[in-house]
Amino acid sequence: MTTQSINERPLPRFEHRTGLDTEQLLLLEREVGVRIGSWQPETGRRKTLELFDAIVVCLIYLRHNTVQAALGEQSRISQATVSRYVEVLEPVVSTCLDQLAWDLREQAIRSDLVVDGFLIPTRDLTAPTGLFSGKRHRPGLNAQVITDLRGRVIDAGPIVVGSVHDAKAFNESGLAKAYEIHTTGEGPSLIGDLGYLGVVPLTPYRKPEYRELTVAERLFNRQVNVRRWVVEQGIAHLRSWKVLATGYRRPLPIADRSLQTVIKLQMYRHHSQAAFA
Repeated sequence: MTTQSINERPLPRFEHRTGLDTEQLLLLEREVGVRIGSWQPETGRRKTLELFDAIVVCLIYLRHNTVQAALGEQSRISQATVSRYVEVLEPVVSTCLDQLAWDLREQAIRSDLVVDGFLIPTRDLTAPTGLFSGKRHRPGLNAQVITDLRGRVIDAGPIVVGSVHDAKAFNESGLAKAYEIHTTGEGPSLIGDLGYLGVVPLTPYRKPEYRELTVAERLFNRQVNVRRWVVEQGIAHLRSWKVLATGYRRPLPIADRSLQTVIKLQMYRHHSQAAFA
């Protein structure tokens, strides 16, 4: 292979590995650099990877939930270095996207919203107690999320253990209070499935034991489900970040931070032009 052919090779693509394209990564690198200052120390031993490559490693970990030792081999760094990069950069990346998340949330709360929960699988059955979800037959953490009517996740409450029912988790997470105007009938509505019956104002009818649903009730349920399904799409997009889908390996107390970071990154994927305007 000649030097000329090497120079003519296209720039590497990052979208399948990180969820972001090259331009989005460069913008994010700039904002992270502003917040942390100089990535490389002025004196002493230099970091193995430059800031851009370290951000790529952090995002690959969140996107694919890759074993850190394997990710280190790919990047020619140690597992401990991967762990340090993720621990340092994840909260900074989240902070960089705070304003974007706030702006999109303020736009969305003026209209009807949809709520649902999903399980973040874990591998620990012992601490804390109550991780095992009887509904989903595996241990995990119950995450309550809010989407707009286009299926874009705009908010999530603090995570609770997986054994908690969705209605109780919705109240305990603080979302019920945060979106009180949507639950009191004084403003836009909040749509949920039967797990939120009596908690949010717009849910399907439950079939009584003593009769079938009427034609009007079935028609109402169909209309609710036509509007409600978008939350499933929003959750599926979140779960494309495999750190939330294939077994959470990190300390459980920082699972909230990981969830919020993923939500903001998912927002950034589709609204990067408005992120740092």
